[in-house]
Amino acid sequence: MTEPRAADSLYIERSGGFGGLRLSASIPVDELKPQEREALELCFEAPEAPPSGPDRFVYRLRLGDREAVVQEDRVPPGLEPLLRRLAGLWR
Repeated sequence: MTEPRAADSLYIERSGGFGGLRLSASIPVDELKPQEREALELCFEAPEAPPSGPDRFVYRLRLGDREAVVQEDRVPPGLEPLLRRLAGLWR
């Protein structure tokens, strides 16, 4: 995700895992639930952590000019429902 993105959609890129595939999805910000917005803010505020192990997924979250990188085992619980909802949209 190198190009600038509009602040009206959240863009998520998932990479890593056993196959090393890079997949992405997006969702309009107004479709996020309050707990997902809260968890997203936590991600933007947290420092980027080093990889926690091999073959783990890494999520790159981008909203406008804000970006966060979150390791699979450090995804805030409030964001997990969103990632499950997007599971069918990965491209």
